[in-house]
Amino acid sequence: MSENREHPRFDVNTNGTLVLETGFKIPFVVKDMSQRGAKLLLQHSVVLPARFTVEIVSPDNRKIKRCKASRQWQRGPLVGVRLLSSQTINL
Repeated sequence: MSENREHPRFDVNTNGTLVLETGFKIPFVVKDMSQRGAKLLLQHSVVLPARFTVEIVSPDNRKIKRCKASRQWQRGPLVGVRLLSSQTINL
């Protein structure tokens, strides 16, 4: 079965935080990622709003990629997001 993805996905196993507009933060693990999206595993099943910010820590813990994102799909604690805009922060 072939996939018709615009950008290839890569397996990733790094941590991050989902930040809602209210400031509430939800930790997650990035399961896979592409140039435009990611699959996240939340620590708890929470119904997410349509838009939020994700902060993804680099595997070497030296950078954080902060992105505006939108929820594309959600199945319990697994969430597919589209990355809309980003900036990298060096720690």
